[in-house]
Amino acid sequence: MGQQVKIVELAERMITLSGLEPGRDIEITFTGVRPGERLHEILFAHDEPMVEIGIAGIVAAKPMSPSVDAMKRWLATLEHAVARNDRSVIYGVLRDAVPDFRGEAA
Repeated sequence: MGQQVKIVELAERMITLSGLEPGRDIEITFTGVRPGERLHEILFAHDEPMVEIGIAGIVAAKPMSPSVDAMKRWLATLEHAVARNDRSVIYGVLRDAVPDFRGEAA
């Protein structure tokens, strides 16, 4: 992904590129972390493999592709569980199908 960039430096650069002066023409205010805001972005799922794409320092996620048979089993199980309103089975299937799913515990 390249070098980390501080948001304040990015803001200062954008202000300067607009022909203004940070702190004089435009004040930068630090408000703190807001509810739900992350300090670091999550770019890949926990078990998602990364692959080089031919550009130094840049990687892509290699999608995890379950078999069609596995998807058919998940869908059939979900259909039956939804018909019975069986939340524990529904959440179990979702945890199996979506590795980072953090729904209701069984």
